Amino acid sequence: YQRWDYCGAPRCLDEEKYCWDGLQKSYRGPKQTTRKGKQCQKWTVQSPHKHSRTEANYPDTGLGDHNYCRNPDNEPGGAWCYTTDPEERWDYCQVKTCEKDADIENAGKPEPQTCWEGLQKDYRGEVAKTMSGYECMNWRQQSPHSHSRTEANYPDTGLGDHNYCRNPDNEEGGAWCYTTNPYQRWDYCSAPRCTDSDKYCWDGLQKSYRGPKQTTRKGKQCQKWTAQSPHKHSRTETNYPDEGL
Repeated sequence: YQRWDYCGAPRCLDEEKYCWDGLQKSYRGPKQTTRKGKQCQKWTVQSPHKHSRTEANYPDTGLGDHNYCRNPDNEPGGAWCYTTDPEERWDYCQVKTCEKDADIENAGKPEPQTCWEGLQKDYRGEVAKTMSGYECMNWRQQSPHSHSRTEANYPDTGLGDHNYCRNPDNEEGGAWCYTTNPYQRWDYCSAPRCTDSDKYCWDGLQKSYRGPKQTTRKGKQCQKWTAQSPHKHSRTETNYPDEGL
């Protein structure tokens, strides 16, 4: 399980470079087994343990297409890794310390959730702005937008006396909120996701966009596609089927 490692060949001068105290954030060695001898899982894979400690989420912390021990998220015991054992999620590694033993009391405990996949029904973070930059409306308020997404109607979904993004009604795009902009009723939020996906951004002609954006880049409210006032037009569902109108 451990392909190679440095040796304890005698050096003429003691150098801190070859031992790491504290959080061991700077460790870039090849250690790839835990202190109990479990093989480390590659940081780029999501099996057997799905996780958010990816190079995209934790840049410049030594993660990559390898299974070497690292400490991207400031674990108090130093360098660690997810293991290839489905029964043991993660553990610290036996990286040499310079002066004192590492604090490893929290080894294996679930790490704080920092990202949410799918519908993000369980998101309980404090993002309070939409993808378009609009401030969220308090869920207990009914102005500027009257609505039925209340604690009474949607219990145990994270609603309350706050304006944090939630998804009480299973919107397919994830966490969202009503906005304080009278012309933009609601919008999705940028609640952190565990994996990058082009589902949440649209390049080119943006033909596949099916989000709730209803104001222009200058803040003008959009006219309904079914209405012919104040602007008469031919862009109707009949003339342009399957285009999201």
